[in-house]
Order: sequence, then C-alpha cells, then structure tokens
Amino acid sequence: MSILKQISSKIAKLRISRFIPLMLVLGDLGLLVSAFLLAISLKGNTPASVFATPVYFWFFVFSLVSWLACGIVVKSFTVKRIKSLDRISKDTIETLLYHIFLISVYIVATEAYFIPRDYLLTFYSIFLLGLFIWRTGVYLLLGYFRKQGFNFRNVIIIGYNPYGLSLKQYFEGNPELGYRFKGFFDHQPHRNGSIIGKFQRNMEEFLKLEGIDEIYVCQSYLKHRYFRHLVRFAENHFMKIKLLPDVKGLVFDDLELEFYSNLPIVSFRREPLQNELNAAVKRIFDFAFAGVVMLGICSWLFPLIALAIKLDSRGPVFFIQRRSGKAGKDFYCFKFRTMIVNQEADTLQATKNDKRITRVGRFLRETNLDELPQFINVLLGEMSVVGPRPHMVKHTEEYSKLIANYMLRHLIKPGVTGLAQAKGYRGETSDKFSMRNRVRVDILYIERWTFILDLKIIGLTLVNMLKGQDNAY
Repeated sequence: MSILKQISSKIAKLRISRFIPLMLVLGDLGLLVSAFLLAISLKGNTPASVFATPVYFWFFVFSLVSWLACGIVVKSFTVKRIKSLDRISKDTIETLLYHIFLISVYIVATEAYFIPRDYLLTFYSIFLLGLFIWRTGVYLLLGYFRKQGFNFRNVIIIGYNPYGLSLKQYFEGNPELGYRFKGFFDHQPHRNGSIIGKFQRNMEEFLKLEGIDEIYVCQSYLKHRYFRHLVRFAENHFMKIKLLPDVKGLVFDDLELEFYSNLPIVSFRREPLQNELNAAVKRIFDFAFAGVVMLGICSWLFPLIALAIKLDSRGPVFFIQRRSGKAGKDFYCFKFRTMIVNQEADTLQATKNDKRITRVGRFLRETNLDELPQFINVLLGEMSVVGPRPHMVKHTEEYSKLIANYMLRHLIKPGVTGLAQAKGYRGETSDKFSMRNRVRVDILYIERWTFILDLKIIGLTLVNMLKGQDNAY
C-alpha cells in the first residue's frame, strides 16, 4: 500500500510546467499557420497558389521566425505559478505589437507593398482571437489540473506573524496555484494549533518526511543562529528557500524578487534554468547538438578510436562509471577506456604520470576525445552539453562533507564540458582548495547561465582541445 501511495504522490507532484513553454510555442505557431491559411481562403485564394509565390512564402517564414523571437524577448512563453491572467494578456498583446512592427519593417525592407492591407487585418484579427482563446485555455486548464491535486508544491512558513498569515491565506485562497501549506514553524509553537514546532534543528526530519519543496522565511528570522544551517540544509536537499520581507526599503542586491499578489517574496539564489523557457531552449539545443555530433562525427570516429583502444591494451572499449547527476541522483556515465583495467578506477583519480593510463588513453585525455561517448548520456537526458562536470559518487560523498555549497553544483544536469573545465579547472583535484575553486565556478555558471555563455564555453573547449591543457592527464 505504501508503494502505491508513493507512486500516486509522485504522479501528483509531476512537474508538468516544464512542458508548457514548448506546448505554448507549438500552439502559437499552429495558430499562426491556421490564421495565415484562413485569411488566404477568406480572400478567395488557395494556399497552393499563394505559397507558389516566393514573396508570400518568405513572408510566411518570416512571420513564424519573428513570432518566436518576439515571444522570447517579451517572455510570453514563460510560465510561472504566480502569473495572473492579466499578466498573460499583457504579454500576449505586447508580443503581438512587436510582431506587427517587425512585419511592417519586413514589408518596407523587401518592398512587398502589394500584400493587401485587408489581408493583414484579417490575418491579425484571426490570430489575436485565437491567441486569447488558446492562452486563456492553457491558464485555466493548468489551474484546474492543480485544483484537482496534481502538480502541487508542499510549503511551510517560518514565522507566525501578520506577513506569514497573509501568505498562508494567499496559498489557501488560490488553490489553482498548486501550493499545499503544511504549517508554521515559530519560536513559540504553543501559541497556535497551526504551528508545527520550533524553529530549530529537529525540524529537518519533518522537512524530509513531508517532502517540502519550498520554505518561506519571515525576515525577522534571518539573524537566528539556525538560519544559515537551514539555508545549507535546504539547498543540499534541493528545497527552495525564499524570504518574506516584513520591512520596506530592503536592499536586494543579488536576490530575486517576486510578487504573490501584493506580497513581496525574495529567492535566495538566482537560477536562470528554473525558467521553463530557458530550460526548454537548453534541452532542445542539447538534443540537436548531440544528434549532430553523434551522426556527423561519432559515426565514423567511434570505430577508429575503438580499434586503437583494442590494439593498445586488453579490456573493453568503453568505461562505464556511476556518477552524480542532477539532484544528486546517480547515473551511468559513458567514456572511452583510457586506463588498463584496474581495481581503483572507481575510487582513485588519475594523477600526473599515472602508470594506469595507456598510450592511446593519454592522447584521448589530452584532446578530450575520451568524453565523446557522453553525448549518448545527453541524448538519454542524463547530461547536458554544458554544465558542471559529473564527479565520481565516492568524491561527491567525500567533498559534500568538506566543502560548503558543494551540492549546489547538482541543481542542474552535469555537462560534457563546463565553465570550470574551460577555465582550466580540470583533471586531478589533489587538495580541497582546488575543488573549492571548481565548485565556485560551477555555481557561478548556474547563477549566470545564458545561451550565449553555453556557446562561449563550447568554443573555449574546442580551442583547448586543439592546443591542449597542462593538467589534462
């Protein structure tokens, strides 16, 4: 029975929000195509005759591409729990206005003045009506889905005061947001029946047992001696911790501010990849890039490397090792075997002049070609092209106890390459200082991620592959 409960709980907590941006993109493009074809039909033409005209064909292509660009700029494909229907309507109208502007520029630039104005008016009227129906429908459907008990988040509030009570009422008064309030923690648990217990170390067991996703902390608790430990505990267990400020004029610096109705909420760490659109862009790029590499390079290079490994030493072609992935979950990481078969492969890092490394293996390590099989992990969804490098499970267990914030590098998928690796933090980490620097750069990447940064890291990696690195052994 307990197994069935666990399965039903996992289904209920399924993060369907991550698929909404892609659904919005596909839905918008489908509407744009439909509006285009319907407008053509209403003007007495057939799609075949219109698409046979190059000017109309390229106008259609530009309409699709520019709508995607406008949506990304305005962030109208972004879905947040705390996003009102008014905000969605404003984003939709703003995106449409940008699109109309770009289409006008395109018509002037290409001198496509013969495209009838009444056709454009018909096209945009149909498209706008369809957009509002579509976007509103998605918003209401998602709210209904959450009201039925799916896609929820378990939350607690630390601090029984007017601000905490207002937030509790907001959660309970808006079930379509999918928040399940589990109770308060306070200095004086006897004051009220909804206060679960004291704000102290023994609350950690409750957080784990109840599967808490988000912790909201009233500002007056920031100076509490236990607060720093709570932040570390929450981040190591992949719980979001957010600040509920109770004074005006708070200096936010690098904190991220959101508003739940009129209540200001502060997140303690910026994570651009928590944005569903950013995550979707990264996933699409990962799949496309890995597919191109596997088909265009690995299809002919793998057999050559495999032959060289077999001729050089006895043993399998691939080295498959358990490594730590996103949210600390283990996965089997693929590499080309670069060492002789040995008993210490899963526990001992490679060192300079390591006698275990084969002749072919040394070349593969110096050129990073030993990492190529990890594009298989990318296609399986276990890794990303760019991200913190995955460490051996044994090292994760060791360094998580020695280095503060070490587990933060597991907030996202590990990468075939990464910022730390591109900057030279690769190879052996013989001391805690070296690992601390690597972790610092990994966290910087997580907090400052952009798609352009990923492209820069890939470029730096290619340069390093060609010129080599001193600590690549």
